[in-house]
Amino acid sequence: MKKITIITPTYNRAKTLPKVFESLLHQSFKDFLWIILDDGSTDNTSTVVENFQLLNPFFEIIYKKDKNRHKFLTVLEGVKMVKTPYFMVVDSDDAYPEDALENLISEVEKIENQDDYISVMGLSADENGKIVGDKYPNNGFDGSIFEMRYKYKVRGDKFGIFITKTYQREISGKDFSQYEGKGYIPQSVIFNDYDARGIKTRFVNKIVRFYLKDDDDEASVSNTRWSGKNLFGLTEGHLSFLNSYGNQLFFYPKALLRNLIGYQTYALKSGRKISSIFTKIKNPWIKFLGIITLPFSIIYQKLK
Repeated sequence: MKKITIITPTYNRAKTLPKVFESLLHQSFKDFLWIILDDGSTDNTSTVVENFQLLNPFFEIIYKKDKNRHKFLTVLEGVKMVKTPYFMVVDSDDAYPEDALENLISEVEKIENQDDYISVMGLSADENGKIVGDKYPNNGFDGSIFEMRYKYKVRGDKFGIFITKTYQREISGKDFSQYEGKGYIPQSVIFNDYDARGIKTRFVNKIVRFYLKDDDDEASVSNTRWSGKNLFGLTEGHLSFLNSYGNQLFFYPKALLRNLIGYQTYALKSGRKISSIFTKIKNPWIKFLGIITLPFSIIYQKLK
């Protein structure tokens, strides 16, 4: 059995997929397979992948094309396919250092009690090798994503490897059908839940991805934040944060207010009724605070 499954969800990325392929070809760690999940592309992605396969690389390439379901549900289907001990979700438009897989597999296999952990996260760098955002404190640590972001105030995109049995355990039996046909859904609706319940992540200060930002990508969330197709997912992301972390948020008032107002603003912008906005908040104190802050959210969403 291979040790790592690389999952790449892709949609109309025929021009950028070769960059990923080249990165995988040059990995110092060789014991992996690559699953490419085509989310209904209308370009020549299938031909590009066929050419990869014809080159007969040292790793197996599995190609599966389905209707357009967007990244969240596509990745979930990929995770369910995984049979290796570990997996990674590799974007279709980034590149990876030659020792990325080697460093990540080395770190994750040091974890003895893997049932208590779900991932190892490293750092991303830009095209010039400069770290995107911040390094982790204490030369790395074991803990939660929440601690990493709000206690230690680490910023920037991070990337890593997941422990398959833990991740599959966390999604097993859960119904994600509510997200079908709803466009962009943030992965945080999954990780907020397990992170808040104490499933740990190991954070290491090693560069494992080159993050290549595409300001011209019309489909990116940053470029379409206020469009109708993203509003549902953005609303659900903020709601998940509030409901997952609950009382912890009162120790981080800025994060609480930012996510509460964000939730209300996107919910209002998407046409949700005010009554339904409050009923979905589980914590009564956060719900009460939401009533107080609602006028600010109404004003804010009208200005956007």
